[in-house]
Amino acid sequence: MEKRLFQTALLLALVAAAAVGAYGMGMGVGNRRHGMGGRDMMMAPPPSAGENPLPASEAVVARGKTVFDANCAICHGAQGRGDGPGAAALNPPPPSLLGAAAAWSDGQIAAQIQVGRGAMPAFRGALDSTAIWSVVHYLRRLQRP
Repeated sequence: MEKRLFQTALLLALVAAAAVGAYGMGMGVGNRRHGMGGRDMMMAPPPSAGENPLPASEAVVARGKTVFDANCAICHGAQGRGDGPGAAALNPPPPSLLGAAAAWSDGQIAAQIQVGRGAMPAFRGALDSTAIWSVVHYLRRLQRP
């Protein structure tokens, strides 16, 4: 019940942010393109948060999936393609995490999760660093061909 309430609140916050043009205040506005299999990020990557301190073990990747499913999939979709149920309310829609983001370093992805961008909220206070780095490993797994 709490998870569903959190997802609903997050979706409403994202819709409200998009409605007032909060995305226009973020970096990368007008700097996106559609890519293969979904939207592709063409934005400059954020400064790096360093190297991933966690091993890419199955347990870490599994934790990353759990965190991603609870906090990210609502907009980025279950497979990270930018096609989650909350994506339809956002303009521009969230990017695919499988395209240009694959070229970002682990530290750049972690920094993006920490500080957010546009309609994406900052997760620095909501997720601990282990959760954030676990999500990075999970995204790397999704990015494999």
